[in-house]
Amino acid sequence: MNEAARNGVAGLAGIAALDAVRTARHWPVPLLAALDWPAHLSTAGLVLAALPRRLDPRMAAWALAGSVAIDLDHIPLYLGFRAAVTEGGRPVTHSLTTAAALLGAAVPSRGRLRTALAGLGEGVLLHFVRDIATGPGLPLLWPVRSRNVRIPYGMHLAALGLTVAVAALRRPVPRRGRLPRQRDGGGTSRSGG
Repeated sequence: MNEAARNGVAGLAGIAALDAVRTARHWPVPLLAALDWPAHLSTAGLVLAALPRRLDPRMAAWALAGSVAIDLDHIPLYLGFRAAVTEGGRPVTHSLTTAAALLGAAVPSRGRLRTALAGLGEGVLLHFVRDIATGPGLPLLWPVRSRNVRIPYGMHLAALGLTVAVAALRRPVPRRGRLPRQRDGGGTSRSGG
């Protein structure tokens, strides 16, 4: 088993273990977050590892941050502000509208701001990979439709398993402008080119 496969299987097992503990009983919010956020980070990491091209490390860092940071939209709920909540208790910002706003704001932006906004938008989408199968689902199409969309948890785990397999089987394609390192006949490394 190659390193990507070992890491993927460990990540998938970690997610399943965290979810088993998370659903075993009703937890106080801070403990629930402590169980949920590592699973979000692992899910995002598994999906990023399966992409055909590696993201720029700065973009990947923002995407990982966004895969957890979107849950800050729950804070108003805990403070009693329930106006922006759909059935089941998910904030309306857990929708494609939020991801579209971040990605749309990235288009005219430049430099670090563009990287941050695009990475956060991608991270929000990665967050949804998990939330669509946990809890009440997601109001993905809000404000057009506020009804939650949900898939069975088993389907979610199967899709993550497929993602792990894709990541393990593919050869990484280098980022633009970078050539893979090659070995010459004498056993020394050199850059291709």
